[in-house]
Amino acid sequence: MMAQNEVVVVGIDVAKDKVDACIRSLSQRQTFASTAEGRRALIRWLRKHRVGKAAMEASGGYEQDWAKALREARIEVRIVDPKRVRSFARSAGRLAKNDPIDAEMIAWFAETFTEAPGQAYDAARERLVKIVNARQGLLDLQTNLKNSGEHTVPDVVQKMQARLLKKIAVEVAKLETAIAAQVKATPHFAELAEIIESVPGLGKDHVRRTDRDDAGTGPGERQYRRGFVGGSTLR
Repeated sequence: MMAQNEVVVVGIDVAKDKVDACIRSLSQRQTFASTAEGRRALIRWLRKHRVGKAAMEASGGYEQDWAKALREARIEVRIVDPKRVRSFARSAGRLAKNDPIDAEMIAWFAETFTEAPGQAYDAARERLVKIVNARQGLLDLQTNLKNSGEHTVPDVVQKMQARLLKKIAVEVAKLETAIAAQVKATPHFAELAEIIESVPGLGKDHVRRTDRDDAGTGPGERQYRRGFVGGSTLR
């Protein structure tokens, strides 16, 4: 039985197409589609059960729209570290090595560690994540086009692929410049470095690109580009 002044917590397991929500203290579970209506339905359900806090793991960006909707509904949101939740679950004997973490476990973690730090909402970080994800999407498309070019295709297709690859390279460069600018303009750049370093090849690729552009910059700017984009000074 809950104390009268105890905050009701929901654990939310975020996937690409849906979320599973669990109010462990009330034995309530529900699944919601990853749509605008799904988010509104979740908020109605949480208000019905007087939920004051929602906990969810970082899920490659899929959690962002949900977290934003909950905050706008004045529900506290904690983005918790998946490693800590997994460690907690295993110590409680509830999780084997490769078992997925579910909404109930996230709720239990948040109820147990009420003062544990979560990832505070950060508009600059959210913007940076979206730019980084967009860049990765272009790189994936680039790889697919290059792989398809290894097979015999008509000339018209080859020319189309070449045009697309050229355009993708230009857009990737623009996004990388935007990433560097975002980090430079954000005071807590050290907290954002993990996002940049998590993208394979971003640092090295961009340093090589900026090397060609260094003629118009001083040594301080060159050091900044290598340090922040390359990640070498932020480990």
